[in-house]
Order: sequence, then C-alpha cells, then structure tokens
Amino acid sequence: MKTTAEKLRQFESKVPSRWRENALSRLANQEERRNARNFAMKILASLEQMGLSGQSLAEKLGINYDELSPILKGHKMPTSKMEAEIIAIINAR
Repeated sequence: MKTTAEKLRQFESKVPSRWRENALSRLANQEERRNARNFAMKILASLEQMGLSGQSLAEKLGINYDELSPILKGHKMPTSKMEAEIIAIINAR
C-alpha cells in the first residue's frame, strides 16, 4: 500500500516552480503601476486647473488620443520624451 507522500509524488511537476520569480515580478509591477497612477493623477489635476481635456493635450503633443489614454488612466508610464513634453505643456500655462 502506498503512503500519502508516494501518492502525492505522482502529481509532482517535472518543471520546477517559478512562483518566487513570478511573485517578485508582480511586486515590481505594482510599484510601476503605482507610479503610473500617481503621474496620471497629477496630470489630470493640472489639466483640470488649466481647463484642458485629454484630447486637447493629445493634440498639443501631436499624438492620437488613443496613445495618451492609457497614460491618463494610469495604466502605463509615458516615455521619458513624452513625459518631458507633457510637463513642458503644463508648465507653459
């Protein structure tokens, strides 16, 4: 008769688990998303003060609103070039 440990070994994966790497990746991603949300909140507050919309900011940047939308939603950070352009537009007012 097989012991419980022997029975469980038949379900053991042949590929080593990557849970630690996956957990570390999720933690790093959390920080990145937090930064993106903070940046978006600052930009949206500035746009509201200036009376501008996301569409008008996209036009001033010379990009399609679809490219700017994930940034304004806090889903991703802009490139350093785009970030500098956004800040320049906001500081120009």
